[in-house]
Amino acid sequence: MDNPLNRVVQPVARLAAVLCGYGILILSFAIGVEVIGRKFFAFSLQGVDDFGGFMLAIAAAVGACYTLAHRGHTRIDVFLLRMSPRWQAILNLAAMLTFAVFAGFAFWQSVSVWRESRLFMSVSDGPLQTPLVYPQGAWVFGLFLMAVFAAAYAVHAAVLFARNPGLLNKIYGPATVDEEVEAELDARRQREGTP
Repeated sequence: MDNPLNRVVQPVARLAAVLCGYGILILSFAIGVEVIGRKFFAFSLQGVDDFGGFMLAIAAAVGACYTLAHRGHTRIDVFLLRMSPRWQAILNLAAMLTFAVFAGFAFWQSVSVWRESRLFMSVSDGPLQTPLVYPQGAWVFGLFLMAVFAAAYAVHAAVLFARNPGLLNKIYGPATVDEEVEAELDARRQREGTP
């Protein structure tokens, strides 16, 4: 079952993930140059390890956002599937609300960290002494996307809970094995260009 919010959320999450992927690709190339330079030429790109840490934090935020948009977060459904549809709807709504609260809290705390770095003009410990407001800004933006998307999904789930709990279970419940297999087959067909 397609979520109508995905028409907006998934393209934005995909763009953020692709940009983050390019950042990781550039970082991988820089690490390769660093390793070869140190081993054979007594040469070092200063600050590669700093940027590795920055990219890890940014990729975690963007990755969580992308995973949310594609219903990929792990859900333990052993007991959920044995419950009545009404209880499934209650727990699926609780899952979306809880994730929205967590995402909002993470974003709020990240803004606090960013403001503190800006106030004290904090720089990284590495040799480049990168001003932390720039990498933290990208991290905050990833968490902002996650918080906005999680809030939108939570509101939609609450509306569905009031109007159509069965549809709530289909859209926000854990993906079944059949749905996961069908999604993989669709992705394979798209890669191969077959209908």
